Amino acid sequence: MKKSFFIAIILLISQLGFSQAPKTAKPTTQGLKLAYVYEDYILQNVKEMTSLQAEIASKKVGFETKLEQKAKKYQEEFAEYQAMMKDITGLTTDSLNAKLKRVQNIKKDADDFQTNSEAELQKMIQEKFLAIREKVNATIKTVATEKGYKIVFRRNANAGNNESNTVMLYSADNGKDDLTDAVLVKMGTVPPKK
Repeated sequence: MKKSFFIAIILLISQLGFSQAPKTAKPTTQGLKLAYVYEDYILQNVKEMTSLQAEIASKKVGFETKLEQKAKKYQEEFAEYQAMMKDITGLTTDSLNAKLKRVQNIKKDADDFQTNSEAELQKMIQEKFLAIREKVNATIKTVATEKGYKIVFRRNANAGNNESNTVMLYSADNGKDDLTDAVLVKMGTVPPKK
């Protein structure tokens, strides 16, 4: 019994020893260079985005000025209409209705202007932002090609931008595979000091 027990233990130990032998298979990713960029950081610092923000602010001010003028005109006409309603002696129904219709048209014009200007601003933002983003993506591809990278991940600091946020669990590259600043330089922007 002791002999069979001893043989079983030796077999078990030898089986465990062989299963722990090092494997010699090498990963198949040799030659595959991976990099990442902080796209949100690039978009915050690229010159075109600063210009877009200034253009948006300028258009907003212009729209708000025109809207305030239309609102003021509406208030003046409405005040006149109310004054006419207090003393209707000598006024005809047609003249009152004409004044009311004019006030309503001014109000509708102001409302339509506000709706149209907001839509125009949104359309401009979408078109120009898309153009900037396409330029950033093209520059990322150019920099990646120049530096010999095969795959570039978007790694955004802000997960609230409604896009998939690539998560990097570990990076031992000390930033050498981060192409963010190289993309900014290629686009003519000096990266801010970190």
